Amino acid sequence: MKKTLIGALAAFALVAGTSGALAQGKSAEAPGQDRTCLVESKNGNWDDADVASAKWLPRKAAEAQASKDPTKLRTFEYAENGLVKDGTYASAEELCNKHFPIP
Repeated sequence: MKKTLIGALAAFALVAGTSGALAQGKSAEAPGQDRTCLVESKNGNWDDADVASAKWLPRKAAEAQASKDPTKLRTFEYAENGLVKDGTYASAEELCNKHFPIP
């Protein structure tokens, strides 16, 4: 009985500690938080009208995919893009997810 109670208390402490860490949120600088836009070209050109699709992905995954076919896939940073700077899109993520493909 005593061992069961101690085990239950230990499990509760572990769960409580974990949920507290999750409640605090993740730092933007934490590993895996760095993201970029993976863009697929219809024809090997990179103008907006040439984009077939775009995905906001963790940088490591996006770069790995882009390296498989650099003639059709490339990563882009949009934080300094005019459409983000002028407020058309709130962030590079929003631009990546909503701007493409251009009809």
